[in-house]
Amino acid sequence: SQDPELGAMRSARAGQTTGSSLLSHQSQSDEESQHSSISIDDDFEWPNMELDADTFGLSVVSLVRDFYFLSRGKGTFVNRWSRLLMSIFLLATCLTIQIYLLSQVKRFVSAKAVHDVRLDYDKFEQVMYGGHTEVISDHPFVERRGLGGINGGYFNASNFAQLSSDEQANACRIPLSQPLFFWTVLFIWTLTCTAELRKARDLVWSLLLNTEATHSMRHALKDEDDIPGGPAVIVALTMPVKTAIATMVIVPRLGITFYLIWIGCRWLLATNNFADLILNSVALEFILCLKDIMYLALVPRRSMLDLQNTTVVPLKKREPESLKVFIGTLLWAGVAAGWVTLYMGLRISEDYHINGLQKVLVDYRWDVHEFACNGSLTAMRYESSMSSVQA
Repeated sequence: SQDPELGAMRSARAGQTTGSSLLSHQSQSDEESQHSSISIDDDFEWPNMELDADTFGLSVVSLVRDFYFLSRGKGTFVNRWSRLLMSIFLLATCLTIQIYLLSQVKRFVSAKAVHDVRLDYDKFEQVMYGGHTEVISDHPFVERRGLGGINGGYFNASNFAQLSSDEQANACRIPLSQPLFFWTVLFIWTLTCTAELRKARDLVWSLLLNTEATHSMRHALKDEDDIPGGPAVIVALTMPVKTAIATMVIVPRLGITFYLIWIGCRWLLATNNFADLILNSVALEFILCLKDIMYLALVPRRSMLDLQNTTVVPLKKREPESLKVFIGTLLWAGVAAGWVTLYMGLRISEDYHINGLQKVLVDYRWDVHEFACNGSLTAMRYESSMSSVQA
């Protein structure tokens, strides 16, 4: 006969073993299912997009949230309008400073640099072609170019010695005398501005095109996680609010960025010093980043929190896996590279070159670096000029 207590203990142990086995099998099945779901990523669902933490993003959030709460009768009327007007005033101040700085850069900085580099190149052309030149401009001063270019019979590389040390150094430091280096600098600067253009494009698609139109701002926001008081997503906008976002945020952002690309390329091409070429690029980015500086320095923390808790619908809610998705963004780099090449121009061979869109050195002959200057000569002349300055 079997002890009843012993039989009960064996049955309990058997039950525990069976239960553990079932749990282990279920856990293994869940892991395999999870692994399978992770591996299959043909259709990716994008989360809602965060707005940029700058004066542009603040203005969008203030327009949407304050009008949303005003339409629902929530909050104090004075407080809502005060914050809305403060955000618009901050945006207007930022845009005014940016436009003012850009105008003064063109007037005092870029104009002086363009004037100097034109004089340097004009002197180089007169000497290297032995006076056999043609006048291409007589305002505000006479600018000449060598007849026939480097293969026209008048170019004489030995005439380079007739230039003074300063004139040689100035000619060899013309940015187009080192086209590959200058192309790289312009490409990086253009990519910096391209990032701003891409952000503006995302706002157009998300807020103006993908967001539904509504007759009242009461329907503008929706709780992102279905928890009242938590993060909210912008799901609908009235036409007046869309118009305000387009005219106060998107259009000025695009205009300033396009102008920065042009004035930046012009100033950098006229920068007759390779060290200043990098420094001027950083100085131009300062104007671009003014919106971030003013946001971090002047915006209340409560408004910063509202911006963090407000998102917009993505460009595409679902996106399949494809080669276009993975490498499509590289097209922005292609656009930037194309603009830089189109602006600078291109020297294809000794006999043929394409003049770019740049108007700093009109009809540039690509005759400085290849036949008169090289890296060691540039460094030698630069060191010589610096020694004379220190003495």
